[in-house]
Formats: sequence, structure tokens, C-alpha cells
Amino acid sequence: MALNSLDVQNKTFNTQMRGYNKHEIEEFLDIVVRDYDEFAQKIKDQDRELKDLRERVKYFDDMKDSLNKSIVVAQDAADNLRVQAQSESNSIIAEASQKGQLIIEAAKKEAGTILNQASDDARRLVRDTDDLKRKMRLYHQRMTSIIEAQLASIHSEDWQDTLETTSSHITNPEEKLQEIVDMQLSGTSLTGTKGQGGASVETAEHDKEPEKAAEVEETEVPQTVKEVLAPALEEETEKTPSKEGETPKISETEKNEEATYPVFPEMQTEVPDVEKPEQK
Repeated sequence: MALNSLDVQNKTFNTQMRGYNKHEIEEFLDIVVRDYDEFAQKIKDQDRELKDLRERVKYFDDMKDSLNKSIVVAQDAADNLRVQAQSESNSIIAEASQKGQLIIEAAKKEAGTILNQASDDARRLVRDTDDLKRKMRLYHQRMTSIIEAQLASIHSEDWQDTLETTSSHITNPEEKLQEIVDMQLSGTSLTGTKGQGGASVETAEHDKEPEKAAEVEETEVPQTVKEVLAPALEEETEKTPSKEGETPKISETEKNEEATYPVFPEMQTEVPDVEKPEQK
């Protein structure tokens, strides 16, 4: 039988002689009842708390199981993801390696093409340069020949005779004039037997001789020398500027000579343009 506080409080004892003090017993019983009630209430509170704790433990146990299951699922998912990621990474690495190899091969092929083209261009440039040098040598030789020919023509005796002064040809104008008169007289004596018409011509020519002699005495240069030097003097007069800053006139002959000056076709060869390889 379970004992409670009411049982303790309502408990009665029989009295005897020389028994316990009733008042002390009642006070003690009151203390026991009070303590008993406190302990009982405490036990109830502890039972309630224990129940709550058990429920919480059960909740955490359930949560632990759920967490364990979640951890297992997450672990499996992580393993699957790791395997999948590893597989994908291997595939990406293999594909990248293959593409890299293709790019390297294409680059090597293009580099070889560019090098071959550059080598061909270099060889062509060397050939063109040698060809231009050869043509320059031919041009130099021809120009040298032309200049030597012109120098030889300038130093020829004809030019020296033309450029010499008139006084070097005529040492004594009076003697030269006498020779011309004698030649004219000898010519008229040969034609004197032709009759009256010839005599009139002889007389006319004889009348003209003093005029010619006067001209020779005045200029001291024979007419034949004037005729020889006249074109050269006229040409020098045209070329020499009359005033400062005036350019000399160019005759039509010189213009034609400049227009017909020999052209060296090999010097007109243009240097071929070398196409630069496109950079990709």
C-alpha cells in the first residue's frame, strides 16, 4: 500500500503510560508531511521533466536517423558527383588535348607554309636584285661607251679646228685677199674668150672685186670662214642668255635629240612587290 501525506497526517497512535510526547510527535509528523509533499512534488516535476527529456531524446534520435540517412544520401550523391566530375574532367582534358594537338599541327603547317613562301620570296628578291644589278652594269657600260664616244668626238680635230680662232688660220689677211683676187682673175681669164656677153660678165665681176676686197679689208676674215662659223655663232648666240636670270633657248634640233635620246628598257623594270604573308 502506497503511503501518502494524508496517511501520515491522519495517522493516530494509542497512548500508554510513559509513552512519547504527543505534541512532539505531532510536530514531527507535520514536518514529515511537509517534506513528503515537497519530495512528492519534486518527484512529479522530475517525472514531467524526464518525460520531456525522453521526448526530446526520441526527437533527436529520430533526427539522428534522418540526419544519418541524409548524410548517407549526401555521401552517395557526393560520390556520384565526384565520379561524374572526374569523368567529365577526363573527357574535357582529352578533348582539350586533342584540340590542342590539332591546333599545334595546324600552326606547324601554317608556319611551314609561311616559311616556304618567305623563302620563295627571298629567292625571288635575290634573283630580281641580281637581275637589276646586271641591268645596271649593262646601263653603266652603255653610258660609259656613249660618254667615251662623246668625249672622243669633242676632242676630235674637227672640233679643234672649229674652236680655233680665225687669226690662227689667216696669218696675213692681205696675202689671203691677194690669193682670192688672183683666183678670181684666173677664172675671168679663162672665160674671156666667150665673146661680148662673157666680156660684160667679166667686167661686172671685175667691178665687184674692189667691193669684195673692201669687205675683206674691213672684217679681215674671208667669206668662206664666215660661212663655216656662222651656224656655230648663231647657235651660241641663241644658247647664251642676254640678261641675268634668262634661260637659254633650246633649238628644235636639241628638242628632237632629247626626244629621241636612247632609252634603256632594262632600267624601266620595276621591282616586283613581295606579298607579305597574312597573320592570323
